[in-house]
Amino acid sequence: MGLGEPGPAEQDRPGTGVDPAATRTDPGSGERERAAATGRGVPKKSERLLPGTRSRGQRFVVIDRLKADLPVSYLCEKLGVSRSGYYDWAGREPSPRAQRRDELAALVICEFAASERSAGYRKVTAALHADGVAVDRKTVAARMRELGLIPLFAEAAFKKANQRSSREVDPVDLVNRLFSSLTPGAILVGDITYVHTREGWLYVATVIDLASRAVLGYATGKRQTVGLIIRALDRARASGHVAAGTIFHSDHGSQYRAKSFARYCGKHGIRRSMGANMQCWDNAVAESFFSKLKNERLTWLTFTTRRAATHEVVKYIGHYNTRRRHQSLGYKTPAEALTTFANTAKTANATPAAA
Repeated sequence: MGLGEPGPAEQDRPGTGVDPAATRTDPGSGERERAAATGRGVPKKSERLLPGTRSRGQRFVVIDRLKADLPVSYLCEKLGVSRSGYYDWAGREPSPRAQRRDELAALVICEFAASERSAGYRKVTAALHADGVAVDRKTVAARMRELGLIPLFAEAAFKKANQRSSREVDPVDLVNRLFSSLTPGAILVGDITYVHTREGWLYVATVIDLASRAVLGYATGKRQTVGLIIRALDRARASGHVAAGTIFHSDHGSQYRAKSFARYCGKHGIRRSMGANMQCWDNAVAESFFSKLKNERLTWLTFTTRRAATHEVVKYIGHYNTRRRHQSLGYKTPAEALTTFANTAKTANATPAAA
């Protein structure tokens, strides 16, 4: 199965073509007036963040990032600043310190929005680190407090993650935050995220190869179940890029701790690995992929159906594997990295041993 190919049909998979239920806001039509009247012109994830964007510099940075999609006058009105103030800010050179502060604030806002307001300062910091931004957790926590970015489900998520079920068992950490591998398919990471649709949540499970950063497997569904992550692993195994005795690293989600999942891994020779409980650093690669998925593809889309959302997720995975270049791979795509690994292995096998 090629990395750019959708693979076998799924329960929530679309047919061919783009589902018209996935639409983008069009600020150039009568929708602009309706948006101004209803307060829905700014994409929902951004609009909910606007009241917390307190300093004028931070508000101007947000306007600068959104002006390609919405009128500057409308954004200035929503953010409570003047157009002349924005254009004055855009025309002068801010101090290096102020520029760094405002750029960090904008990055924090984008990562928080991509998480559907669910990420705390630890996860936001991990996502920034995965994107090459050098910043410590204390600074991110301070910026989030200043911006009023409070995770909606922080308390509930903490309680759920600390609940222990008699059906769940925890493996040891076999990766220890060493998120690199020289052998394709030797270390895999998995995680689950969710996408909002008018039908309800769509859950997305992925399996990523650390050596090539390729998304080898994925699955979508209307519920977070053990079956969801097993389908994602089945697809990864069917790709032909999973090594024998591979390590599968995940967080402490109940699906990954379930005994039925442990039996599945044992049956297929997969060694399970988990990092510390409630420590997002231990699954930063998977978190980073979901951040890119939401920032680069899903942020400005509104989905009527899970089918439409699945279509966009699958399309992005194909783009990510075959078109998106990674600095950590020497600016290769994941598909190119896999090819390079394969060619290197063939050359090594073809080289006769020295006498």
